[in-house]
Amino acid sequence: MKIDDTIELFPFASSPAATGFGMPIKASVVLIRWPVVIICSYLLLYPLKQLLPESLLHLLILFYVGSNVGLYFVNEKQFASASFYSPLVVADTLVLTFSLVINGHVETDFYLTYFLLIIICCIFENPRILTLISLSAPVVYGLLLFRSNNDFNPSVYLRLPFLLIIALFYGYFTQLVRAQKRLKQEAEQRNQGKKEVLDIVSHEFRTPLNLIVGYAQAVKDRVFGEVTKEQEEALGKILRQSDNLLYMVNAMLDLARIDAGEVSTDPKEFSVVELLRELRVNHEPPMDKPVAMQWLIPADLSTMRSDQAKLRIILQNLINNAIKFTDEGTIRISARPSADHGMMEFEIADSGIGISKESLLFIFDKFRQGDSSSTRQRGGVGLGLHLVKVFTESLGGTISVESEPGQGSTFTLVLPTGAAGKATKSIPR
Repeated sequence: MKIDDTIELFPFASSPAATGFGMPIKASVVLIRWPVVIICSYLLLYPLKQLLPESLLHLLILFYVGSNVGLYFVNEKQFASASFYSPLVVADTLVLTFSLVINGHVETDFYLTYFLLIIICCIFENPRILTLISLSAPVVYGLLLFRSNNDFNPSVYLRLPFLLIIALFYGYFTQLVRAQKRLKQEAEQRNQGKKEVLDIVSHEFRTPLNLIVGYAQAVKDRVFGEVTKEQEEALGKILRQSDNLLYMVNAMLDLARIDAGEVSTDPKEFSVVELLRELRVNHEPPMDKPVAMQWLIPADLSTMRSDQAKLRIILQNLINNAIKFTDEGTIRISARPSADHGMMEFEIADSGIGISKESLLFIFDKFRQGDSSSTRQRGGVGLGLHLVKVFTESLGGTISVESEPGQGSTFTLVLPTGAAGKATKSIPR
C-alpha cells in the first residue's frame, strides 16, 4: 500500500501547535530515532563497570549512529510498510535494554518502569492519554526517586528524559501502525463501495441496452416486416454502438473487481480452435471499411488448460482494438505453439495507424490511449489494454507490442498451456 499522507512527528499530541511538526514518514522516523541513538550512545560511553572492551563499545556506538544515518538513503516507499520499521523498533528495544544493562547504574525498579511504559504506550489508543502518559511518566518517577532516602548517582537525572523519549518513541510507532491500518481499511471500504455502486450501475445500464439490442436485432432480422437497405445500415450502426457501450460497462465492472483484488482464475481444459472459431463468428470484417481479416490457425493446435473466459476477454480486446484503429488493409489473428515448451503464442497484427514510441511506454496503463485526437475520433475509455495486461499476468503469461506510426501494430500474447491435450482441427481459412 502506498501512503502519500504525512504523519505528524508527535501524532499523539492533539494541540494545534503540535500539528505544525507534520512531515513525511521517513523524516519523522529518522528524527524520532535520533534521541534514542544519542541516549543509548551516552549509556554505552559511561558504564559503571567495563563489561566489554572499550573499543568494542565504540564500534557498537558508531554502528548504531551509522544505522540512523543510513536511513536517509533508504527509499521513502519502504517506510510505508510495517514490515520495514517493525524490525527497526524491535532492534532499538534490544539496543536500549542492552545499553541499560551495560551502563550498570540502573536498578530493578527502573527496568520495571521502562517495560511498563512500553506496554502502556502500545495499548492505549487515545492521543490525549498517550500525551498525558509521556509527560507524566518522568515526573512521577522523579518525585518517587527524589523522595527516597537512598543515595543515588548524578546520572539518574538522565532517566527523566530517557522515559520521555521512550514514551515518544513507542507512542509514535504505535500510532503509525494504527494510522496505516486505518488507511488500509478505508481503502478496502472504498474499493468495496465502488464495486457495489458499479454493480448497480452496470445492471441498470445492461437492462435497457439488452432491450435496445434485442429490438434492433429483431427489426434487422425483419421480424416486424421488411426493411430497406438504408434502414438495415442504420440498424447495424445501432447494434455496433450498443455493443461498444455494453463493452465499456463490462470493462468498468472488471476494473472495479481488479481494484478490489478480486482477480481469480478458473483453469479448465478447452479447445483453442473452438474458442477462435467463436471469436471469428463474432468479429466479422467491418462493412464500412476496406479491411480483410485473416485467421491463421495450424491444424495441429493443441488444447490448453487455462481460464477460457479471461482469455476470451483478452483476445476480444486486442481484436476490437485492431478493428477500431485500422481504416484499411489487413488484420491477422494467429495462434501457434511457442518456441518455449509448454507455451501458446497468440498474435494480433494490423495495418492500422500504429502507436508512437512515446505512447508505447504507457499503452497498458489505466485510462490511457496512444493518441488523444484518435481517442476523440474513435471512442473508448482506455481500459481495454489495461484489462489485457492484468488478465494476462493473472494467467501467468506476458503481453508485448511492436508498432510504428502509420505501419500498424502487432500484439503478441504468450500463455502457459497447462496440461496440454490432443491436437484439434483447424479453422477453415
